[in-house]
Amino acid sequence: MNSKTKKLNTFTLSGLIIGPILGSGLILLPPLLYNMVGNFSLIVWAIILSLGFIFALIFGRLAILYPGDGGVSLATKEAMGKKYQLLTSFYLICAVFFGPVAVLIIAAQFIQEYFPSTSLELLAFYIYILTYILLLTKIDFIGKLMLIVSSAITLIFFLSSINILLDVNEFIFSIPSISLKEFGYSLILAFWAIVGWEVIGNYSQEVKETKTLTNAVKISAIIISLVYILTTLAICFGEFPKTDEFKLVWLIEPIFGKSSDIIMASVSMILCVGTLILFVGGVSRLISSLKLVTYTSKHMQNGTPIGALNFLSLIYTTTLFLVYFKYLSLDNLVAFADGFFIANAIIGLITAIILFEKGFLKKCSVLLSILFFCILLFSNIFILCTVLGLFLFTYLKK
Repeated sequence: MNSKTKKLNTFTLSGLIIGPILGSGLILLPPLLYNMVGNFSLIVWAIILSLGFIFALIFGRLAILYPGDGGVSLATKEAMGKKYQLLTSFYLICAVFFGPVAVLIIAAQFIQEYFPSTSLELLAFYIYILTYILLLTKIDFIGKLMLIVSSAITLIFFLSSINILLDVNEFIFSIPSISLKEFGYSLILAFWAIVGWEVIGNYSQEVKETKTLTNAVKISAIIISLVYILTTLAICFGEFPKTDEFKLVWLIEPIFGKSSDIIMASVSMILCVGTLILFVGGVSRLISSLKLVTYTSKHMQNGTPIGALNFLSLIYTTTLFLVYFKYLSLDNLVAFADGFFIANAIIGLITAIILFEKGFLKKCSVLLSILFFCILLFSNIFILCTVLGLFLFTYLKK
């Protein structure tokens, strides 16, 4: 791709990052964690968001050192060799077999009440068709579009959370006791909130200059953390009905009243489509860069990796069929995707340990690789076996 087509600037790249990384996580996780562990979710979020901020800086740095459609896998190739580049790529590709379908199902759940005669899986398929069409457009247009909607959605949650916190008469902070297993499972679920930084590097060829990527990562990480922090504080301390499971729509009702349901459905749809654009677009670029077969390396004139995109589309359609016939559930999809995302992240962190000079980010890479490995141990046994099997195959392969 020549320099004339590198059209993402700091703000449009931030737009491409913020909405997608908030994505389905913002809709799904704060109420889910609160309903599971109550105010203990504040501790879970403090840990995950701290890790996520450092994680973003590390992967942003790797993307700058080794720019290209292959993203961080290019840095892994430099540090550990071609076979480990393939391993980390396969972990990410496996994660994206499951993750986007989970996002499609989440989006479909929020709009299903407006299409009562349509099955959840068919709605999810229609949402993917919309995403596919957007992925065929120029990347700078997607960046501008996501910048506008990310700004609007961020503002909605900022204002709604602050409005609720200002109305709190007394901040009562009580932490329930939970088991180690519950704590570990909470961390695995919350990890979904920081998934996405791994694929930012796949867009490094689309930016005007390297400082654009650095600035966009810092701005995005700060804004994403603030939105999650304010939302979680509002959920934990707001005066909501305590007898029912918390519903995210309660957060925006004081400001938006009767329009809250349709606004929440629209926000959910937009955030989920944004997540899909980031992941599917990023991983299709990765698959294309690996040149596995001639077809998956094909590009359109505007740079869209159409061959890899069509390959992924076939996978998602198949996975949706498995969900429709009850072979897979939403919980399965999230758990499977997170396991592979964490495995991919660990290899990226080991890459950073090898490549970075002594300093803050190198020490953080060591710490994060240990912590992520501990979180990975709470994953589904099937995922752990697959992750280990792929690693052993790579390690023993000559």
